[in-house]
Amino acid sequence: MCHILFLFPFVALLLFFLLPSGQAIFLSIPLFLVFMWLAWVTWKDMRRPVATGIEGLMGGKAQVVSRTKDGAKVLLRGELWDAVCSEDLSVRETVRVTGLDRMKLIVRKESH
Repeated sequence: MCHILFLFPFVALLLFFLLPSGQAIFLSIPLFLVFMWLAWVTWKDMRRPVATGIEGLMGGKAQVVSRTKDGAKVLLRGELWDAVCSEDLSVRETVRVTGLDRMKLIVRKESH
């Protein structure tokens, strides 16, 4: 997808061959602005660090779905997880993931 961006300058160059220079400039300026915006969005997206595994879960916000005898069930990114917290949790409360212990999330209450 990002390689398509490199075609924009060639399209603008083609405009100068097909149209009078005034019209070509009028059309190539918006084309240039679109090219620069798409290049910026692509660059910003490619610079984002990859987060998988435990690192991808850390700091995520989850919502408490139900309480269990030794913790709670939380919904994190569309998945149900067992969670433990040092504080009492209530249903529909927002929590933040701080760690992982044997496939159980360690969470803390989200401060508002």
